[in-house]
Amino acid sequence: MRRFVPALCLVAALVCAPGASPASGGHVIGVNGVRAIAPRGWHFTNEVFSTCVSPSQTMAITNARGLIPAGARLSKHVGLVLLLEVRHGGSKGFPPRRTFRPVPSSSAMGGCCDMPEGRGAEFVFRDHGRDFYAFLYARDPSVARAAAAILETLQVEKD
Repeated sequence: MRRFVPALCLVAALVCAPGASPASGGHVIGVNGVRAIAPRGWHFTNEVFSTCVSPSQTMAITNARGLIPAGARLSKHVGLVLLLEVRHGGSKGFPPRRTFRPVPSSSAMGGCCDMPEGRGAEFVFRDHGRDFYAFLYARDPSVARAAAAILETLQVEKD
């Protein structure tokens, strides 16, 4: 019984927490041992945004309607969360995962390995022994906040 009560409290806290959650109209997206909760209007896409072998594309979540062409420049209201993972031995120098706070940027990122070009933020982190690059593409501040909220919900399984 003592183990059950803390577990029940954790479940209650997760369900009642503010932000993107299934209870607040969000939906769970999971692939390759990584899960995230995306708000309405955001969805998983099978589009390949990075042709790199390592790091390789693990997950892409966007609010775009329709396809995003390779190497495309993203429009103001389009957001994209692109997660790449370093495979096979990775780097031990990746910092532990922290809070994702996008800093407004006037310079474009991307373009390498056919990645889209656009303003946004790049995060490098390690979670459960796995090394990731997260690219958050968003020019509009409200889109950037939604994309950062998606990153905050990431749950990574051990490899």
